[in-house]
Amino acid sequence: MLRALRHHLTYANVMSTIAVFVVLGGGAYAAATITGGDVKDRSLTGKDIKRNSLTGKQIAERRLGVVPRARNAARVGGLSPARLLLRCPTGTIALASICIETQPRPAAPYSDAVGFCDRVNRPATTGRRLPNHDELMLALGYDPIDLAPGGELTRETHHNPNGPRMVEIIVTSTGGTALVPDNSDGRRPFRCVTNPSN
Repeated sequence: MLRALRHHLTYANVMSTIAVFVVLGGGAYAAATITGGDVKDRSLTGKDIKRNSLTGKQIAERRLGVVPRARNAARVGGLSPARLLLRCPTGTIALASICIETQPRPAAPYSDAVGFCDRVNRPATTGRRLPNHDELMLALGYDPIDLAPGGELTRETHHNPNGPRMVEIIVTSTGGTALVPDNSDGRRPFRCVTNPSN
């Protein structure tokens, strides 16, 4: 049997067998003995690194740029977060879903006050309006809003069969109300409200 083996043993067979062992064993040897110190800095490419083997510990994430497909991820409909925040115009404060003026305007009859509020910031905006009873009551709990002496006009009106339309005013910070006529006798301070914008 040894004689039969020697008969088939040629130089080419021996060399090819040795080559197979060197290739298989050499790769294992290299994997076990090569360290980062053996690799020249900046010589590795993405192809040389095992997929998903790097984490945030090895990567300075702050230095990474924005992924091109994610450039609009921090926007909604193309608007930045700052543009989406609701803002109130100067001289007003946010209150529930409206912006209310912090200072009352001089006394006027109801009809004049309605027209005045409607003309504020026209034509750049849709104008303003008088607050309703609930909006003005809610505003009274917020600093720096103080009720004008004698009460302020609201947009609440009441039918008066015997004379001019009657307008509800808030006369106390606890919600006391009264009715005044829509004429010069019913002149009262007022403030306007508007919708927030972004």
